[in-house]
Amino acid sequence: MNDDSLFTFAEEIEQSPSDPAVSGEWLVLSVEDDPGYQQSLELGLRGLTVNSLPIRLLTASSAAQAAAIIAEHDDIAVILLDVVMEHDDAGLFLVNTIRNVLGNELVRIILLTGQPGMAPRLDTMRDFDVDEYWNKVDLTAEKLRSVVTSNIKTWDSLHELAVAKRGLQLIVDASRSITARQEIHSFSDTVLKEITRIIGVDDSGGVACIHYPQSMAVSYSPIVASSGEFADNQAAALSGLLTSLEETEQQLLSNAIDNAITQREHQFADHWTVLYFSTQELDDRRYLIIVKSAVTLQLSHITLLMVFSQNIGNGFTNLALLNKLTSLAYYDTQLAIPNRNWLERELNTTSQEDKNNSIILLFRVNDFFTNEIMLGSEFMRAMMASLLDVIRAQVPGHYAIARLDEDCLAMLIHKPDAPDKNALLALTEQSVVVNEITHKMLLSVAYMDLSLVARENAEQAIRLSEATLHEANRHGELVRFYNAELLQALENRYTLLKHLRDAITEGDQLRVYYQPKFNMHTGKVCGAEALVRWQYDADTLLAPDQFIPLAETSGLITKIDTRVMETVFADVARLQSSGFALPVSFNVSNLDLLAPEFLGSLESLLLHSKLTASLFEIEITETQAMQNYEAVAPVLSRLVKLGVKISIDDFGTGYSSLAHFTKLAATVLKVDKSFVAQLAGKDKENALAVIKMVRNFAEQFGAIVVAEGIETEEQRAILTDNGYQIGQGYLFSRPIPFSQFETLLAQEKQLTLSR
Repeated sequence: MNDDSLFTFAEEIEQSPSDPAVSGEWLVLSVEDDPGYQQSLELGLRGLTVNSLPIRLLTASSAAQAAAIIAEHDDIAVILLDVVMEHDDAGLFLVNTIRNVLGNELVRIILLTGQPGMAPRLDTMRDFDVDEYWNKVDLTAEKLRSVVTSNIKTWDSLHELAVAKRGLQLIVDASRSITARQEIHSFSDTVLKEITRIIGVDDSGGVACIHYPQSMAVSYSPIVASSGEFADNQAAALSGLLTSLEETEQQLLSNAIDNAITQREHQFADHWTVLYFSTQELDDRRYLIIVKSAVTLQLSHITLLMVFSQNIGNGFTNLALLNKLTSLAYYDTQLAIPNRNWLERELNTTSQEDKNNSIILLFRVNDFFTNEIMLGSEFMRAMMASLLDVIRAQVPGHYAIARLDEDCLAMLIHKPDAPDKNALLALTEQSVVVNEITHKMLLSVAYMDLSLVARENAEQAIRLSEATLHEANRHGELVRFYNAELLQALENRYTLLKHLRDAITEGDQLRVYYQPKFNMHTGKVCGAEALVRWQYDADTLLAPDQFIPLAETSGLITKIDTRVMETVFADVARLQSSGFALPVSFNVSNLDLLAPEFLGSLESLLLHSKLTASLFEIEITETQAMQNYEAVAPVLSRLVKLGVKISIDDFGTGYSSLAHFTKLAATVLKVDKSFVAQLAGKDKENALAVIKMVRNFAEQFGAIVVAEGIETEEQRAILTDNGYQIGQGYLFSRPIPFSQFETLLAQEKQLTLSR
C-alpha cells in the first residue's frame, strides 16, 4: 500500500468573499432608533480606516431590522447597539438572539445608552455577553473612532482563528465542505464531488442530483447537478437520463426511484444508489441523488454513504432555511411586499439614469404606535394592509412599493407619473376599512427627487428621505419636499452637537443669565428666572431654543440641567450673604424630573448648602406636566414637601391642565407669553379672557400668578388692571449676567435707603 493513500487531502480553502481581505472593507452595524443620533454616528465614523481598509456602516432603527441585517451579513465585525428602542429591553434581547440563537460569538457588541438607569452597566456586563458599554453622552467622536478601531482589530484576530479552525475541520471531515455551499447548484456540485470521492466513482460511473417538486411528475424533474457519465444531462429532465439507459438498467433505476419516493428512504439496487432527501416542511421540495458505480457497492461504501447522507440532509435543510431567511430579510411577511433591505438593494442596483428619473415617496401613519397600544397589533396590521391597497390604487403610476418601517411605506415612481403637492396633500387623509368598519388616519408624506441625492449611496438616500419626514413632523407639516439644504442642516446639527459636548465638558461657554421678576405695582425686583445661554464664540450668544432640543435628543440635557442648578445654588448663596433673599426659578426637563439621580443631587445641594428650600423654584412646562401626569405628580409632591416651589410655565396652552391642576403640587402659574403679546393685538378680547381665567384659577387654588413676556407699557397696564402683580419681560429687563443682577439689586437697595 502506498503511504500516500492513507490520507485524503482537501483542496486548498479559498477565502470567503465575506473576508475583509477580499471584500476590502469592515462591516459595522449601528442599531439606533433616534435618526439624529444615528446620523451623528454615521458622520463620526465617516472616513475611518482600520489596517488600511475602510468601514462600511450598516444601520437599523429597530431590533427586528437589525436581526434581518445580521442574518444577511455573517461578517459584521462590530455592532453599536442602542439598549432602549421599540421596547425597553429590545437591545438586550437582540444580544441574546445574536449569541444564543444565531450562535455568533465573534461579533463585537458595544452597548450604547442615553438612559443608563434602564440597563445598569455592572449588571448588564455581568448578565449579557457584551464587549463594551458606553453612555451616549460620554462617547465623543474621538472615543467612538477609537472604540470601533480597537474592536475591529480584536474581531479580526478572532476571525482569523475561527477560519483556521474551520480549515482543520474541513480537512478532518470531508463532508463539512458541503455546509459552506449556500446555493443549490454549488451545493449539489459539492455533494456529487464528495460522493464520488467517498465511494470512488470512476469515469464509467456518474452522479446526478434531481430537484423533485411536489407538483411535478418525477420524470420531468430537472437535474440541477451531474458529473461523470451523466455530465451531459446537466439542466435536462430526469426522463432524458432514463431514456439514455438500456431497458434493463432503465427499469432497475426507475424501480429504485419509485421505492425511494414511496418509502421516503435511500435505495441500494445492484450498482445503482438513490438517495432521498426532503425539506417539505420548509419549502415543499424533495431531492434525489442518483449514483451509478462501475460495480455493486460494498457494505462499507453503503455505510459511508448512509453516514454522509445525514450531512447531505442537513445541508438541504440548511439551504431551505437560508432561502427562507433570505426571503424574510428582503420581504415583509405581514404585507407580502418588499422591505427596507430590498429597497436599499434596488436603489443600489438601479442605474443612475433611472434614478435621475425617479421619485421616492414615503407615507408614514401618524400616531401609529399610540393607536397600536389602544387598538392592538393585529388591528394595526390589518389597517396597514388596507392602507397599502388604498395607496396602490390612488397612486397607480408607481413601479415599486416597500415597507420601510412598521408605520411607513415607501414608493418608487417615475417623475412624469409622480403626484404634485396638492395631490399629495389629498393623500394625507385616508379612510380604510378594517373589520367592516371605516377608520380615519392621517399620513405624513415625504417627496424626494433621487437626482438630488445622486452622490449618496442607497442607505444614505433612504435616511435622508426619512429625515425629510422628520422635518415635516417637526414643523407641523403633512407634506415635505426634500431639498439639498437638509443634508447641510444635518451636518450642521452634528457639528453643533460636537461643540456642545465640548462646551459642557471643557469650558465655561454655558453661562447662566438671570431675568428679574418685578412687582409691577412697586417696580421692585421680587425674584428672577435662571436662563442658560451658550457663548458659542466671541460674537455669538445662543439662546436655549437653539441648542436645548438638541441636548434633549442626544442625552446631554441632564448635564446641562445639573450645571444650571449647581450655579443657581452658588449664586443664591452669594445673594443671601449680601442680604438678598429672593426666590430664583430654573427649568428642569421631564427626563431629569423623573430621574432619581437628579432629584438626589437637588436634595444633596439643599442639605449641604443649608439654604432655605423656598428660595428655589423649579419650572416645568404645562405640556411636560400633562403628557406624563401620573409619573410627574408624585415627584412634584415630593419637591413641595421639601419646601421647593413648583412653577408651571407656558400655562394656558394645554387642554387637560385644569382638570388635573387641583391634584398637581404647583405653587406658581406663569401665563404663556403668547397671550400677553395678544393683549395689544386684534385678538385682545380673547387673550384678556384667558388672562382673567388664569388669574381666577390661581386665586381659587392659592397659587401665585406671573405674567411673562411683557414688552410694552400697555401690556403692563392691562395686566395690573386685571389683578396681576408679578411680571417679567423686556419692558423691565432682559436676561443679564449674575454680576449685573447683583448690581441691579444693590442699586435698588441703595435707592430705597436714600429715601
